[in-house]
Amino acid sequence: MKTTKALVIVDVQNDFVEGGALGVASGNRVAAGIVDFLRLHADEYALIATSQDWHIDPGEHFTRWPVHCVAGTPGAALVTPLADALAALHVPVLHFHKGQYDDGYSAAHAAPAGATDEGEATLSDLLAYEGITEVDVVGIATDHCVRATATDLAAEEHPYAQHVKVFADLVAGVSPEASQQLLDEGFAEANVAVRVSEN
Repeated sequence: MKTTKALVIVDVQNDFVEGGALGVASGNRVAAGIVDFLRLHADEYALIATSQDWHIDPGEHFTRWPVHCVAGTPGAALVTPLADALAALHVPVLHFHKGQYDDGYSAAHAAPAGATDEGEATLSDLLAYEGITEVDVVGIATDHCVRATATDLAAEEHPYAQHVKVFADLVAGVSPEASQQLLDEGFAEANVAVRVSEN
């Protein structure tokens, strides 16, 4: 039976793991966990999408955060183990960039990597076009881009919006307290389910 699930991997980039410009505690652990999850479960998905912060001129964003994930720099690249794992998959893998000229927290509104036309379909559009009915979300950071992505997808008027979930063991947050609050109740209030992956 053909699957209609998608996996969205949010911002697992060099600048967001330990040692990066805006490194998140447990970022490398989450990256490794996602690689293990892909090894066991990638074929359960119709497609896998990655998002990357890809800042060019993000306005006041760099007054609130250290400079990070500048377009085309090593810090903006996906962490190497994840990039290698994705390249070896037989499942379609689509890459999206966000935050070129704004904060860009939500991958739901990200454009395909390399897009130059503002009218390009976004991630949320593409999921609907591909007939996706369920979306699993993992990545960094729980309390920022994962939150924005999952809650925005759950607010869309597409079939998948009622079946968005976050894997609690495959996310890492900037603030442990804020992240735990989201996992405990905040996501549920936004119609996002929280589960543990079956690694």
